[in-house]
Amino acid sequence: HHYQWIIVHEILPQFVGQEMVDDILGNGRRVYTPNIARIPLEFQTAAYRFGHSMIRPSYRANLAGDNGDPFFAMVFNPDASGDDPEDLTGRHRAERRFIGWQTFFDFGDGEVKPNKVIDTTMSTPLFQLPMFTIPTARGEDVGPTSLATRNLLRHITWGIPSGQRVADEMGVDRLSTADLSDVGQLGANLDRSTPLFFYVLREADVVADGRHLGPVGGRIVGEVFLGILEEDSTSYLNSTDPVGGAWRPTLAQRSGSVGIDFTMADMLTIAGVDPESRGQ
Repeated sequence: HHYQWIIVHEILPQFVGQEMVDDILGNGRRVYTPNIARIPLEFQTAAYRFGHSMIRPSYRANLAGDNGDPFFAMVFNPDASGDDPEDLTGRHRAERRFIGWQTFFDFGDGEVKPNKVIDTTMSTPLFQLPMFTIPTARGEDVGPTSLATRNLLRHITWGIPSGQRVADEMGVDRLSTADLSDVGQLGANLDRSTPLFFYVLREADVVADGRHLGPVGGRIVGEVFLGILEEDSTSYLNSTDPVGGAWRPTLAQRSGSVGIDFTMADMLTIAGVDPESRGQ
């Protein structure tokens, strides 16, 4: 319940904007109304892939180990090998390899780094995915190694509606052809019928300066997150506190108090992976 609370009150507003979260909670869902809880294709193959545009080429994985020096690594490094490779492809747990959470969440130490904005640019390593990340177990061809290309191909092969069509169904303003003039130059009327994945990224850039998703992408992501929680009878949204009121956090925050401002930094502190617990 505490994790779900963090998603709704801390993470989701950063994804879609507080105004969108408030609208969905206050006025109900408008487009995500399934008979049973499920993940729609528009979410899976397009809108929630917005995070791909926020991935940096490299990250500081931790501060401990290596005599206290930061451990910087590329996301993918084709030449990395061994039990402690110089990249972040995972599957290894050498002593020095753990996440420096203070670069992602605010522990009040000034170490947190802002995210890369949501836009239609992607980091170079994502255009050459490692082979082990591409599924071939069922005999599939390897296909493109560019993550952007693979996302756009899903739009075609899975029959995902265009961003403009989704905007019309939602009753929100389309992006103008001027907003999409670069893809319009490619032909095929792409400025009027834009793959939803690309549309969501461009919309965030145009409408919200890349700080969060726009009205199409934000509503898809926001309504799916909140809808699944609302449809789950065991979620905190459908639970009550000991005296029958709406559920509220009960674990102590880093400050020692208990309240509605419970955050991911508080959760990570309870887990013992905060900078202070690690002596950083």
